Amino acid sequence: MNDHNTPTPIKRGLSPRPVIAHRYHEAAPPLSSEKGWLSWYCLPLITLIFLTFLTSSCRETTPHFSPAERQKLDSLVLASRDIPALAKKQKELEGEGNRLGSITALREWGRALRNESRFDEALRVHSEGLRQAESLGDTIEWVRALNDIGTDYRRMGVLDVAQEYHYLARTISEESADTTFASKKNQVISLNGLGNIYMTLGNYEQAEQVLRLALAGEKRLQSKVGQAINYANLGSIFESQGKMDSAWVYYRYSMALNQEAGSTLGISLCHTFFGSLYQKEHQYDQAEREYQAAYALMKASKDEWHALTSLIALASIYNATKDDAHVEEYLRQAKTIAERIRSNEHLSEIHALYYRYYSRLGDYRRALENKEIAESLQDSVVSIEKMNRIQNVSINIERNRQRQQMNEVQLKLQAERTKRNVGFGIFALTVFFLIGIVAILLYIQRLRARTHRTLRKMSSMRENFFTNVTHEFRTPLTVILGLSHDLQQRDPEPHEVKEKLSVIERQGKNLLALINQLLDISRIKSAVGDSDWRSGDITTQIQMLVETYRDYAESRRIDLQYHAREAIEMDFVPDYLEKVLNNLLSNALKFTPEGGRISVKTWKEEEQMFLEVADTGEGIPSEAVPHIFEPFYKAESNLRGMSSGVGLALVKQIIDAISGDIQVISTVGVGTTFMIRIPIRHEGVPTFTPPPTATVPLEPEAPLEDQTENNDCRLLIIEDNQDIARYIGTLLSDRYAVYYAPNGKEGLERALDLVPDLIITDLMMPEMDGLEVCQSVRGNEIIDHIPIIVVTAKISEEERIRGIKAGADAYLTKPFNSDELRALVELLLERHRRLQHKSEEITSTSDETDVPQFTEAEQRFLDRTVDLIALSLGKRKIEVNALAEGLCMSPRQLHRKLVALTGYTPAAYILSVKMQRAKQLLESQPGLTIEDISERCGFEHESSFYHAFKKMYGVTPAEYRRNAIPSD
Repeated sequence: MNDHNTPTPIKRGLSPRPVIAHRYHEAAPPLSSEKGWLSWYCLPLITLIFLTFLTSSCRETTPHFSPAERQKLDSLVLASRDIPALAKKQKELEGEGNRLGSITALREWGRALRNESRFDEALRVHSEGLRQAESLGDTIEWVRALNDIGTDYRRMGVLDVAQEYHYLARTISEESADTTFASKKNQVISLNGLGNIYMTLGNYEQAEQVLRLALAGEKRLQSKVGQAINYANLGSIFESQGKMDSAWVYYRYSMALNQEAGSTLGISLCHTFFGSLYQKEHQYDQAEREYQAAYALMKASKDEWHALTSLIALASIYNATKDDAHVEEYLRQAKTIAERIRSNEHLSEIHALYYRYYSRLGDYRRALENKEIAESLQDSVVSIEKMNRIQNVSINIERNRQRQQMNEVQLKLQAERTKRNVGFGIFALTVFFLIGIVAILLYIQRLRARTHRTLRKMSSMRENFFTNVTHEFRTPLTVILGLSHDLQQRDPEPHEVKEKLSVIERQGKNLLALINQLLDISRIKSAVGDSDWRSGDITTQIQMLVETYRDYAESRRIDLQYHAREAIEMDFVPDYLEKVLNNLLSNALKFTPEGGRISVKTWKEEEQMFLEVADTGEGIPSEAVPHIFEPFYKAESNLRGMSSGVGLALVKQIIDAISGDIQVISTVGVGTTFMIRIPIRHEGVPTFTPPPTATVPLEPEAPLEDQTENNDCRLLIIEDNQDIARYIGTLLSDRYAVYYAPNGKEGLERALDLVPDLIITDLMMPEMDGLEVCQSVRGNEIIDHIPIIVVTAKISEEERIRGIKAGADAYLTKPFNSDELRALVELLLERHRRLQHKSEEITSTSDETDVPQFTEAEQRFLDRTVDLIALSLGKRKIEVNALAEGLCMSPRQLHRKLVALTGYTPAAYILSVKMQRAKQLLESQPGLTIEDISERCGFEHESSFYHAFKKMYGVTPAEYRRNAIPSD
């Protein structure tokens, strides 16, 4: 392989040898960014003091850049991916006065040029980077620039100059006190560069020594790419020495590390290494495959230097296998590239291959010409090698000179460090003084901001609270007031009175419980009165509370268990304990399905009592868990009834009031666990063990559906509150067939199955709210004609407009008047009756001037239906099932929709379309016989056509034609 920045070929006389290389760039690890903490109004004062001390104490200090600053600039520069963008970014940074940024941009700009084999331009850019780095006094970038220039010269074949730059970079790195990652990396890169130069000169012993030092450094830095490079270079040394087994081992090490690091270039070069070994073993097929794999990876790259490696290798293997066409093709491509990038090393190998190729063909004149060119180019390399040996003598002198310069630099740095420390000491005292002032000002500002945020939050919470509590009150009030009005207006049966009074009582109790919980929260918050503390065994109290729910849990086939590890004597407030457990167990029973399990556990750890209530219910979405203790919080969830009301807010308030803590762990579909921690206290309060009471959650029975087919119209009521659903059903069941759905999702499914004549839906529901129901109905061709009434407690204009835009035909607010609901239902159904009547009239007469006002979606459906019927008129019989399938609906859905729109069954509607077609043919094509028209309209017998036509229009087809076509 080669080094971190550039390749150098291994020369073996006139024998072609693939050029193995690898470019490597590894930035320093990023550090966490630091943000300023000073307030804007103190900045002018601090800036003035800082500049004063800086100019007096640190004027000559060499700037120091942290790894984080370097990483930030590297990321900024590397965001510019191509050469023009890098050049532009360098000009911008230099214009902004960002000196380190300018150096960084020059470094990456030069490397990009070098990767495209534009070595002269790369050398110019890197030289400018070296000049700026020396001017800035930044050692890390100084060494990087030296290594980059050495690499540029090695690519150009000027090995003596390249060696000087790499050696200088190594010397500065070793003598620098900087121990950062970047500094250590610079030293490894310089070692790698020197090792490649020694390999090119054939000094394998010294090359191996230097490269092993580089490999050890890469292992300390944990750089996979760097290790891969050095393993490959060492493999090349072994291959050159004829140690093929060792070469295979080291090449495979390199391939594994390159694959692990995802280095495309490294993988390509390793394929070339493998091919070279196969070629030496005369396994030409395997060698060709490896070379082709390498070339496939490098073909799309702009790095022509490395692409030459694969081209020369392929030409060599094809020459060995006497594939003359491929030899000429690859040598021509390689020669063109090598001449363009002025690579004498590659040209020497190319002409040597030409020499062997023409010799094999017997064209000795051309063979001799290429041999002379190859030897000439090789002589230029040999002369460079002689210069390198002379340079080795001067390197010792240069090393001493550099050591002397480094000693001078260190002395200067020590003096500057002492001077800087004095300035920093004075500056630190000033900064500490200013920090105190700024901290006070920031504290005052933070207090003001927090107060402002608190007031705004309280205002928002108050508005939300009253909005939600109004909504909660409206639901039971709708049932109570509606049933009361119904009882006053009618003289119902005794059992009906009893049922309605039962619903009124249940809703009244719900309303009373809600008000009591609100009062409890208010009392606890305002600390009205003293808490009634009692002393005793709290586990006994909890067990009696749990037992009150046992029968209800068993009735729902829920396994309710209580386990206390030990008796716990402590002070507690019985009323608080009862409210906490009642709310937690009520919620657990509400959301746990049949066959589920609820467990209550208590235990003691040190001076803390722990209470755990866990269920296997529906669970709470993760985004809702932080908000469940907020009053009336309603999660944006598909889980039914996922609303906290005020019960959990009361639980949180109680636990906070007794210095406890409550946590929630929940997973949707798995269950929920409430964990309560209460400090154990013994303050000599009276003993109290009264029998606990609990309110088992009462759930109304689901309303029974009136599924009789005696009623012409079907109504679908979508409402999650079963009492509200039952109440609406009782208002309408005497005239219509009523069906129910507990949420929007099931409601939409039932609507598709039933195709009702009207839908009444609540707005706020689980699974899918009322607005989503409206949008889904209007977007489905099967049910888009159905009128929708939205019933809700939200009465704002904004909500009303949203409902109408979603497709609602009417908007009714709770509590509503039963007569208003009946009138609204009748009004919407009457519209469809008028449409049906007009459709019947138009079909049975020839007068089509009074066209019924269908909506766009309804008209589109009817047009599609007519088109499908028209396409089937040539058949003897048109099947209703086939028509329904063509419209993507079931026969039952087609029947309901056609009857709702036109008043016709599908069979009758098909007949009406046939008659319309017959009229058109009778009027427009007098040349057709009645029998032809009968056949074209899908009648099996002409007599059937006569009877159907006369029954619909009152005249025979022949009479109609005579009346429609005037005689001449």
